[in-house]
Amino acid sequence: MEVEIRCVGETRECDKGKLDGVPPTRVPIFHSEQSQDFKLMIMNSHRTLVLLCCFFIGMFASLVNAPQVNAQDAVYKYKAGGGTSKVNGKISEVTPDGVTIGGKQIPASEVKRVYYSKETSGLNRAREQMQDGRFSDAIEELEKIDAGDLQGPLKVEADFVRAYSTSQLSLRGGNVTAQVAGNGIRKFITTHSKSLHLYPAIDQYGKLLFSVGRPKLAAAEFAKLANCSWPEYRMQGLFQLGKSSIEAGDLPQATSAFDQILAIDSNDDLSRTYKLMAQCEKARLAGLAGNVEPAVATLNQLIDVENSDNKLLFAHLYNAKGAVQEKAGKLKEASRAYLLSHLLYSTVPEAHSEALYRLALIWPQLEETDRANEARETLKTRYRNSYWAGKL
Repeated sequence: MEVEIRCVGETRECDKGKLDGVPPTRVPIFHSEQSQDFKLMIMNSHRTLVLLCCFFIGMFASLVNAPQVNAQDAVYKYKAGGGTSKVNGKISEVTPDGVTIGGKQIPASEVKRVYYSKETSGLNRAREQMQDGRFSDAIEELEKIDAGDLQGPLKVEADFVRAYSTSQLSLRGGNVTAQVAGNGIRKFITTHSKSLHLYPAIDQYGKLLFSVGRPKLAAAEFAKLANCSWPEYRMQGLFQLGKSSIEAGDLPQATSAFDQILAIDSNDDLSRTYKLMAQCEKARLAGLAGNVEPAVATLNQLIDVENSDNKLLFAHLYNAKGAVQEKAGKLKEASRAYLLSHLLYSTVPEAHSEALYRLALIWPQLEETDRANEARETLKTRYRNSYWAGKL
């Protein structure tokens, strides 16, 4: 069997005629000049494809980040039965107490978020990431936005997202010092004193001051919330005012703050929780003043009657009980109360960090050094920027 290859014009022919009459096979070939032209054609096509891809990617990015044409301002508000609703229109006024859109006033306490027609999707994403607790992502998203796209109310929104996210990173033990976070939130309060976000910013500033061991200054900030129109921040401010005042040694001011909570004419779930917490802290104050048995009785009654699913309440109940028992010199009983707060309600950072601090001090006196060291280490790592970690 033979196979013969011979050049025929622009093809190579394989003569297989001797293989049962199969006709010769023709395969196209290129001379050297044609081969070079073909390579250039392929390279040019590749360059064209790359340029087209870059063009379309750029167009897509600009469309994503551009404000929507003919879009309206909007306010997303909480509905009484749960969920949110959207109100469209022109935002004409924003104050710490609410937003006016399309001639309609919406209280600040009902606003989940605002949307401006000229804002980029990047700002909207950063705001949503902040609300979802993704604070590092929110700050990173803001860095991608051109400063020229953040003017007027858009700059206010961006400044708040950055300041609030930085504050939360610090309070949650991140790699941001309370001093840096405090400078940022204080600048926001000073620069944007008419912002919708003023009360949340004041709350954050007070917590940062408390975290660096300045309870008296923190109390002064929380006092600013005592008469605000936003019920949640009013009650939270009064409660933090009372707690800060206890640490500052101003027990009359602490008692007054808790009494103001109890006098609020409201009985929704949030109000009821804060009223129960105010009762809890008043019992703590009574115990610290020497009325141990009545204080313990009040706390035990609340523990027996209330729903333990209310983690915020029960974390403070067990801490208060521990504080009263500790004041009475009953260290074993105190350690049990703090331990319950530690084991069952570690999702309440403020109360959990206090429980760890107390255990780190009590356990060595009960010859449980290893457990004390463990509590100390947890406090230092998990809540390293907290008031209680700073007291160790």
